[in-house]
Amino acid sequence: MKRRWIAMALCGAMLAGVLSGCGGNDGGSAEGGDTAEREVFVVSDDEWYGTDPYQQDAWTSVQSMIADPLFTLNPDGGDLLDGLCTDLTISEDGLTMTMTVPEGKYYATGEQVEPEDVVASIEWGLEVSPYADGYSNIESMEVDGRNVIFHLSTFRSDLLYYLGECFMGVIDKDQLDSMTKDELMWGAVPYGMYSVEEYEPGSGVTLVANEGYKSDNPLVTNKGPAQIKRVEVKFNSNQEEFTILEEYKAGDIDMVSGGGFGSDSRSQLEGLEGFQIVGKSYPNIEYFELNTDEGSVFEDIAVRQAVALAIDRDALCALTDGDAVPAYSMIYDSVKNFSQEAKDDFMANYANDPERAKQILADAGYTDSDGDGYVEKDGAPLEFTFYTRSSGTSITIAQGLQEQMKDIGIQMNIESIDWNYVYENINNDAYDAGIEVLEWAEPILVLNSCYYDQDAPGNDDAYYAAVEDAASTVDSDERTAKIGEIQMEMFKNWNIIPFYSDVAYITHADYVKGLVVQADSSLYWNDLSF
Repeated sequence: MKRRWIAMALCGAMLAGVLSGCGGNDGGSAEGGDTAEREVFVVSDDEWYGTDPYQQDAWTSVQSMIADPLFTLNPDGGDLLDGLCTDLTISEDGLTMTMTVPEGKYYATGEQVEPEDVVASIEWGLEVSPYADGYSNIESMEVDGRNVIFHLSTFRSDLLYYLGECFMGVIDKDQLDSMTKDELMWGAVPYGMYSVEEYEPGSGVTLVANEGYKSDNPLVTNKGPAQIKRVEVKFNSNQEEFTILEEYKAGDIDMVSGGGFGSDSRSQLEGLEGFQIVGKSYPNIEYFELNTDEGSVFEDIAVRQAVALAIDRDALCALTDGDAVPAYSMIYDSVKNFSQEAKDDFMANYANDPERAKQILADAGYTDSDGDGYVEKDGAPLEFTFYTRSSGTSITIAQGLQEQMKDIGIQMNIESIDWNYVYENINNDAYDAGIEVLEWAEPILVLNSCYYDQDAPGNDDAYYAAVEDAASTVDSDERTAKIGEIQMEMFKNWNIIPFYSDVAYITHADYVKGLVVQADSSLYWNDLSF
């Protein structure tokens, strides 16, 4: 049965927000100051909406300070690494998962994390989480000593992703049993390096280190409590970027997260001493669909082929001043189970060949009969409208694409509208072409969400059956091969075109040390120090 999933930006969409940092609470600047006297880490971040990870549909990178996921995502795409829990084992049939909850890990309340808390937390998530579908195949759970055992109705690889994500933390069962849903929203104390000491709506939160904290994350050196004992988070949702930048340069804050800095602000920082700028991009894919319905300009596969082949992604991304990089597959390079074979297939057969694009159009009968630079066929000009979002990199990219289409004789019109209407028009078949974005580090979620055109070739039962088969494949290498095959089959229709990937950055003062940033954008605070 055909399915359409509304693409939700998981916590990684927030993790992809630009981070930066400077100063500190002693009034020093990035160029100097006695870092030994610094006691508070000051962060400018997006608004927070609670401390219960299961009730949230968005979670900023700084919020990861207060809630550890059950496991650590492997940045190399392999099996989950130890985290809050350890020693994950999966039965050969994929229907039984066993994990250990080590002793000696304590909430900020002083209570030890128990296996029963894991069970109660997941049961709570199945009740309230907007992402509960990702682990709804957990049929039952049991506790055996310090072990928690999952019995699954079916194996699905996206469960492994959720086990390493911020929306599956652990809350004390006593809190879950005694507090209401509303009380848990800001009163829950999940297991993490820090806990909330004070929250001022619209203003910020103050965090204090959890002295009972311990981690088994192999990606960090410090396995114990945080070295910096206090964190002040100032919400920046209503601040202008210029104001944040000036505070940052003046030394009033140590890091800026959330909306972050654009290329102009980064250019200013690049000219100053005392700052570090590092790429930090959550896996995302910007792509576009082409309407192949009868009567559409893209009903003719030759036109679809010409559009795909004419794109010079490097040139387009250069227009964004580093805010985008080329993408040649639907499952981007930093996504779990990325298939190099699928990427190579697209690059070799579907991209970077404008001369071939011109020849395809000529062979299909499109010619420039009046010398205006645009081709026609049967007296009708080859023309289409491209829907793009009214903000972000998509406007700049679309303008560059317009020129590349002109180079092969196609007239491309740009209509910039709110992103909701882009998706709505595509879903209603009221479009020629339109840009879309998915932000997931799990390929099954991308593949189950990428078709918005319900009548598109390839958007059929056979496609979703192949995706389901890949999701239920226990062996990771075999799953990667199947995910590659699904994409290569998809490309044959020339109607979904991987385009580019947005880039985000961390920029922090030189004296801020120990931020651990992985290629998949995972950020760990355990080693943070001045």
